[in-house]
Amino acid sequence: MRKPGSRAAAVEGLERLSSQPFLTEEQRAALDAALAKKQAEADSAPPPLTPVDPSSLIGRFSSGKASSLPAPKSKREVAHDHHTSRRTKGSGRAKKGGSGGKYTWGGLLEDEESGATDAVTDRRDPNYDSGEDGDDASQHVFWRDAARSEVAAFKAGVTAALAEFYGTGDLTEVAACLRDLGSPQYGYWVVKRAVVGALDRHDREREMTSVLLAALHGELLTSSDLRKGFQAVAAELEDLELDVPGAADAVALFVCRAVVDDALAPAFLSSLDTVGPAGEALARKCRAHLAAKHAAERLARCWGGTAGFDLEESRASIKSMLEEYASGRDVEEVRRRLHDLAVPFFHHELVKQAIVKGLETGDVAPYVALLSSLAGECVLSTSQVGKGFGRVSDLLADIELDVPTARETFEDMVAAATKAGWLEEGFQSGGETPMGSPNGLARSHGNGGFRAADVGSYKSAIKAILREYFDAGDPTEVARSLAELDEPGFHHIFVKYAVQLALDRKDRERELVSALLPTLVPSVISHEQACLGFSCLVAAAEDLTLDIPDAEPLLSLFLGRAIVDEVVPPRFLVESVPRLRGDGASLRVIQHAGAHLSARHAGERLGTCWHERVSRPAELASAMREAVNEYTATHDVHEAERCLSDLAVPHFHHEFVVRSLLAACAHREQVRPILDLLASLAASGLVTETQLKAGFSRVEENLDDIVLDFPLAVPVFEELKGEAEAAGWLPQSGEANGGTGA
Repeated sequence: MRKPGSRAAAVEGLERLSSQPFLTEEQRAALDAALAKKQAEADSAPPPLTPVDPSSLIGRFSSGKASSLPAPKSKREVAHDHHTSRRTKGSGRAKKGGSGGKYTWGGLLEDEESGATDAVTDRRDPNYDSGEDGDDASQHVFWRDAARSEVAAFKAGVTAALAEFYGTGDLTEVAACLRDLGSPQYGYWVVKRAVVGALDRHDREREMTSVLLAALHGELLTSSDLRKGFQAVAAELEDLELDVPGAADAVALFVCRAVVDDALAPAFLSSLDTVGPAGEALARKCRAHLAAKHAAERLARCWGGTAGFDLEESRASIKSMLEEYASGRDVEEVRRRLHDLAVPFFHHELVKQAIVKGLETGDVAPYVALLSSLAGECVLSTSQVGKGFGRVSDLLADIELDVPTARETFEDMVAAATKAGWLEEGFQSGGETPMGSPNGLARSHGNGGFRAADVGSYKSAIKAILREYFDAGDPTEVARSLAELDEPGFHHIFVKYAVQLALDRKDRERELVSALLPTLVPSVISHEQACLGFSCLVAAAEDLTLDIPDAEPLLSLFLGRAIVDEVVPPRFLVESVPRLRGDGASLRVIQHAGAHLSARHAGERLGTCWHERVSRPAELASAMREAVNEYTATHDVHEAERCLSDLAVPHFHHEFVVRSLLAACAHREQVRPILDLLASLAASGLVTETQLKAGFSRVEENLDDIVLDFPLAVPVFEELKGEAEAAGWLPQSGEANGGTGA
């Protein structure tokens, strides 16, 4: 126990707590478990179905000696080889230099003058020694390693091309990527990878996969490739069922759809019977689908048609689900179909069609209940709801021609939605949205923002925004520009492009991007869009490394910094692992980010990872102490907020909370001003709940030492904590915090 008056020990204890790793033990354990599981899956992965033929690489890697390599012996030949040791005490072959061992002819065949035996290179000769045939053996190993490297590069390229295709829907681009990869002998693996990858996705991606296979057939994929690819899928069907329940039914639809699209011959079903029990069951299901009435029409739309990547199909799908809802009032079915459609950026179309249908039928109550339920469960975002209402507002003049009471009914719906909280306050019928941009189709990308042309124009706009930001360094202007674009569904593209652009620049631009993201999230960019942006970056790590050799370590720093700044939650690391390859650059990015966050002083290290802010923790603590002392003298909340904002260390705000609480413990009359200050910082979002909770926890854990300097520290702290929890800006003890969950 230290003596009274030794305040330095208490401060030292608080600083020691701030040096702990950013990830908790539970979060680190969860990440380690996920990485270990992924590694186990990679180690137990089955080998390729078809062995690589080294002769295909002769022209590229050898001088033609491959043809002289004899085939390895079979088990039967090995069993009858009398020159093989039966007691495992030697190979039984001749020793190097002749006069070999027992049961060999080495000594009898020596050259009397030289005393040496010519090297025997025929593997079937009793005197053959693999060590004397080093050239051919080493060359064979080289061919084998080169073949493996080529196959791995081909698989990585196919996976990246398919991932890009699911995002853009551009058949021409994916065909060009596959053509550039070459290696037509592995075409069957494209089929297998496409089908297996689509099993764990939505109907939108499954439909895109079926369209892709039909489009590539005859161009890049032969009929043999398709047959061999589907046979490979059928051979692994039992394992796929363990990971994707219902995989057999989905594969049967893929096969039947390929038959309907003339990519597979109907006779292919007979070959499935030879694959095994799973193949026989699959063939029976396929025959049942193809024998049904109107099989071609049904199978052509087995995945819902092109809804999800075609504008008109998506509208028709939404119209269909609303018609079904009108007859059955099944909200769960609408939610399921909307989830399978997988177009969250087009949900405003559902809002618009639901409102219009309610106005035209004169019964708006069911549709208000539907929208309220979907919005309450965050299936519909606030921005999509506002955009949908805005589009209806622009159409009111036409709707009134058929429904004279449409405007009054619509205004009642707006009032009810605003009161319930799922439509932002400030929405004005026929006027401006809360974001300040015109309603409806007049907006830049309001009409189906997922079309390729719109994505291209959006990318061009954000490129100009980021270049201006790199010159001016004004995050407020970036926020205003994104609000004017009014495309929250594309914000993940902004996150991805901002980081990707900074990767190939200097530390100044990297620091600007890292500092920009926490100012935009969540006020402008939602946490979901930020996570999606980083997911795209991690998934593209392999491709980025080809253009930027240091992309892998730089991405891990960007990701670690984003977690420290609470742009994405720590659980992002654990949730990303199952979707990544077990031996790729993407998984290494997650591993490195976890290592950065698990190190001591992780927050401070990642906060200065681009060397733009060189302030040490002691210097920051001193600056915050001065800011608190100035506030206790002036009680100027705005000045304290300005000082804290200028320091630009959001990961270190818990230190400011600690200094504020110590000031209140030292001078009881400062309790009320300190509470007002912290409440203001929490309300403005400058200090997050995580940082507030960390600051209060640090003081509470060191109360035994603090009370020696400030005898009233315990009752003062309890008063501060009680009022903070009662006011709601400090999470209560034991309350889960989404920002730090594993």
